[in-house]
Order: sequence, then structure tokens, then C-alpha cells
Amino acid sequence: MTSSVSVSERKPVSLVVGVELARLMSGVALLGLVLAVLGFSIYRYSVPDTALNFAGPPFAFLMLVLLALALVAGVAIKAAARTLDADDTGARDRLFGLGAGGVVASVLVAAKLFASGPVAAGWVAVGWALLGVVSLVLMSTAAANTWLEGRAPALNVLRWIRANVIAFIGLLVLVFLYIPNIVVAAMSFNIEHGKKTTYQWYEFGVGNWTNLCAPSQMCGSVVTSLWIGAVATVIATLIGTLAAFALMRHRFAGRSGVNTVLFLPMATPDIVMGTSLLAFFIALRMGGHLGYVTIVIAHVTFCLSYVVVTVKARLAGMDATLQEAAMDLYADERTTFWRVTFPLVFPGILSASLLSFSLSFDDYIITNLNAGTVTTFPIFVWGAALRGLPMQVNAIGTIMFLLAIAIVLGGELLSRRRAGRDA
Repeated sequence: MTSSVSVSERKPVSLVVGVELARLMSGVALLGLVLAVLGFSIYRYSVPDTALNFAGPPFAFLMLVLLALALVAGVAIKAAARTLDADDTGARDRLFGLGAGGVVASVLVAAKLFASGPVAAGWVAVGWALLGVVSLVLMSTAAANTWLEGRAPALNVLRWIRANVIAFIGLLVLVFLYIPNIVVAAMSFNIEHGKKTTYQWYEFGVGNWTNLCAPSQMCGSVVTSLWIGAVATVIATLIGTLAAFALMRHRFAGRSGVNTVLFLPMATPDIVMGTSLLAFFIALRMGGHLGYVTIVIAHVTFCLSYVVVTVKARLAGMDATLQEAAMDLYADERTTFWRVTFPLVFPGILSASLLSFSLSFDDYIITNLNAGTVTTFPIFVWGAALRGLPMQVNAIGTIMFLLAIAIVLGGELLSRRRAGRDA
């Protein structure tokens, strides 16, 4: 019987010591980073006029970086454990890569501290880098290299980098894309003093969340945008889904022309679309009656194209033999549609509806030209920014962002649960 102890005993002593040292350093780093996040946050909001009292969004980003480093330290601890307790080559490669990265980061921090920070802290960073080098050297002795299939430590590091470079680049892109959302979330806790048209951090507080509807007409504009978005989404999804089925399932005169016309709203600039719709409403003698109806018509017009394209893509990737099999089993057309076709195409319809709602809720240019006296949330934000943007706007934006994330995660979890149940 082979146990984890016997697996560890077969490893060279130098490798075990090096891995244990790496695990110890990772544990200390994890604890220190978590304590730093808690300590910095408490110190910042309890002691005024300190070096930590800079703008809130950069401070929030700094805290996220420290938490991300703590997560990396946790990954290193897990990799060290798997290196000692299991024959996991990938874990050894991750440990080599993370260890080399930690040494480089320690050297950079030490150089920065020696240049402009406390010298004592710089020597601590140097000592940390030396311990990391010792750990890598212990994991790179001749006996360890022999046990590690003859690979040099540099090759392990390069292999880890090559295996994770795409994920790392993707992570950087995601961080870059979500920085505005992080800033908005941080500014939702900013208690402003005076009217400003630019974001400036004053002090931390939850007043923006507890007094969400304090700015006049803001919550009313949100309800208006939600109502218009829901109506426009239902209409655009219904018409667009039927159009997608017609374009994919049937051949008729003018089919290519209809495809071209459906793509035009996606390629037309918003200002051109808005002015064209306004001219159309004036020609219909609706210029003096601009409001909810004209906004819904305008939103359906530009949302329809996205629905058709999304549903068509889903239909194009659907296996037609499943419907043929249902018909072979004596299912009529209605049963085949509701039991086979609709469940298969439903994810595309749901994606199209969510996309339509987000486009409708977010639109400003087309809506502003055809709204009349109706105030939607984007119109309210634009008007409020001219006088001084209330920080409650950031709370509303954060809520919408979290709702979008929750919907996406919920759909993903349901899909995985359904796939596991089918398997």
C-alpha cells in the first residue's frame, strides 16, 4: 500500500526542504497580505492626514492588488502541498514559476524602498529575495533535478510561463476592462462636499446607499429606463426571433435585401439613427407627441438587429438532425418545436434579450433626440453632470453591474448543473 508519506520519502531531502521553505514563505506572505489589507483599511478610515489618505479609487485598486497577491500565495501553498503529497508535475512547475516571480518582485520592491522608502524595509525585502533564491536552489540540486525528470529549474519556470501566458494576458485584459466598474463601485461610498463635475474623493460613508433616492427624479428616471427597456426588449425579442427563424428556415424573394436592411442599424452611427427617427416621427405628425411611444419604437428599431443576429447564430449552430429524429418518432411540428427546437434555441433568445435590455437601458443619443419631456436614467445622468453629479449615480451603476454579473453567473451555474445531471 502506497501512502503520501512513502511518496514524500522517495523525494530528495533538498527538494523537500526547498518546497517546505517555499510553503512557509507563502504562508507568511498570505497572512501578511491579508493583515495589510485589513490594517491599511482600518488605519486609513480611522486616522486622518496620513500617507494612506489619497483618493479612494486608487486605494481600492491597491487593496485589490494586495488581495490578488494573497490569492497567488494561496496557489503557491497548494502547489507546494501537491508537490510533496502527490506526483504532480504541474504543481512543481507552478511552484517554480511562482517562486521565481516572487524573487523578482522582492528585488523590485527592495530597489524601490532603497530609492525612496525606509531602508530597513528594503533590507527585509532583500532578505525575502534571498530566502526565495535559497528555496529555488534547494529545489534545483542535482538530486532534485534527477527526480524532476532531468529538467533544469529554468526550463520549469519557462514551461510554467508558456502554459499560463494566455491566462495571464486574459487576466490583465479583464482587469483593464473592469477598472471603470471598480472606480464606480468605490465612488459609491464617497461622501461628497459641494458640487463637482469631476470625481474627487472626500470621505468614506454609506450614505449614498442608505439615501439612494435622495437626488430629485433619479429613482424615477431609473424606473422609466427599466420600464422602457423591458417593453422594448419583449417586442424586439419577439419580432427578431421570428425574423431569424424566417431568414434561416425559408427561401423567399428579397431575403438578401432583408438581411442587409437588418444589419444597417448596427452599422449606422447613433446620431444618424436618432435624427432619422426624429425626422420620421415629424413626418408622421408625431413631433409634438414625443415620449414613451417614440422611445420604445426607437429602441426596438436598433435592438432588433442584435436579436436577429444573435438568434441566427444559435440557429446556424443547431443540429437539424435532432428535429428530424423527433419527427421520425411521430412528433408533430408543434411538439417538435416546443420539446426540441425551442429548448435548443432558448440560450440564444435569452442572450439576445439581455443584450437588447442593456442597449436600451444604456442608450442616450437616440433617446435624447426622441424623448420629448421624458427623462430616462442616461438623460438624468447627463443633465446632473452639468450641475454636479450626485454620488448616488455610482450606487445605481454598481447595482446594475452586480445584477448583470449575478445573471451571468447564475446562467453558468445552471448550465453546469444541467450538464452534470445529463452526464
